[in-house]
Amino acid sequence: MEHLDVLENRLKICGFDVAELAEKYGTPLYIYNLDRIVENYELLKSSFENEGINVKIHYAMKANSNPEILKELRKLESCLDCVSPNEVKLAIKCGFKSKDILFTGTSVSDEDLKILTEEEILINVDSLSQIKRLAKINPKRKEISIRINPQIGAGIHEHTITAGKYVKFGIPEENVIEAAKLANGFGFKIKGIHEHIGSGWLGNDVKNFLTTANKLIEIYKKISSFLGYELEFIDFGGGPGIPYRENDEEFPIKQYSAGISEIVRKEDINADVFIEPGRFIVGDAGILVCKINTVEDKYVPIIGVDAGFNCLIRPAFYGAYHRIILCENVESKNTKDYLIAGNLCESGDVFNENREILRKLPIAEEGQHIALLDAGAYGFTMASNYNLRTKPAEIIIKERNIKLVRRKENLEDMLTTLEEKL
Repeated sequence: MEHLDVLENRLKICGFDVAELAEKYGTPLYIYNLDRIVENYELLKSSFENEGINVKIHYAMKANSNPEILKELRKLESCLDCVSPNEVKLAIKCGFKSKDILFTGTSVSDEDLKILTEEEILINVDSLSQIKRLAKINPKRKEISIRINPQIGAGIHEHTITAGKYVKFGIPEENVIEAAKLANGFGFKIKGIHEHIGSGWLGNDVKNFLTTANKLIEIYKKISSFLGYELEFIDFGGGPGIPYRENDEEFPIKQYSAGISEIVRKEDINADVFIEPGRFIVGDAGILVCKINTVEDKYVPIIGVDAGFNCLIRPAFYGAYHRIILCENVESKNTKDYLIAGNLCESGDVFNENREILRKLPIAEEGQHIALLDAGAYGFTMASNYNLRTKPAEIIIKERNIKLVRRKENLEDMLTTLEEKL
């Protein structure tokens, strides 16, 4: 990746020595390259512009909600896809206007709906229940959009597939007219139609996605005909992935943008076109750096580090692969197959895909550092305090300037919500 480099066999990011940054700011440490995020955003935007389609990008904030990233995307005129009221509140604090935010949640409570209507956020309803309760909670708020489940899903793991039979998201496509009738009866204006089939798909999934995109267009026409007016937007959701493995191909961005553009042009659709990328924009721009505290042969060679799945849950939760680099000794003929073990009291707390697939690395030493690459998406946003471990620090690099955005937590930070101070 262009923003990562190796000099004198040491890992660099944006020209800075990763191990030195880790020593300065402490570990575990997330490092994000803001310039890389801008590149990824502009690459996606220009891909549609080259097809003659003006797409509104709603960045999927759940991928990475770091405030500095949000502020930078706002400068680029990005809109946002939010999935909780607190995401909405942070977005507004970072300068986004209510009109730039689309809320797409599931199992949404009355309390959530009340907050969202007070903030004047357009709600993308994913159930008939939401429509009914929204009408009672705030009868004056008369605009919604509808999320459908097109029955075809795709994703990097079964947990990231968000369409199909055994999925909680969206209104089944066969019930969409029923939803439109219900909303119409309550006096709602339906502004748009939305789908999201899953997260992290690459080339093989684009064909399936385009099948659902055609379905969405047909549903758009059906609802517009029923209502007697054309919906204002069609939202194709997110999903574009990044290559996590060394041999993974890049996401076929031209096939993706050309496919959507062709469908919209062919059907002579005048509605605005939305997409909701998250991982594609931030995924490869971030790394997680950990310090090695243990190097020892048990039944297998172990590298123990000062982070666990409370910092990056993807390997444990999804069996996800992340490239792992020994920061002070990137390449060597002297290698060994290791189990990279976290510091949580869980057998599944490893950074390998699983406990039986070891990772070949140069011979490691205690006190050195490892970096997990492609950790910019669904890293810190999925972090927890399990085992009462603290969440990591975060720094941003922009134009060779470093900013500490979030210091590493301490125990007092974790205890601030207790009613009675200890």
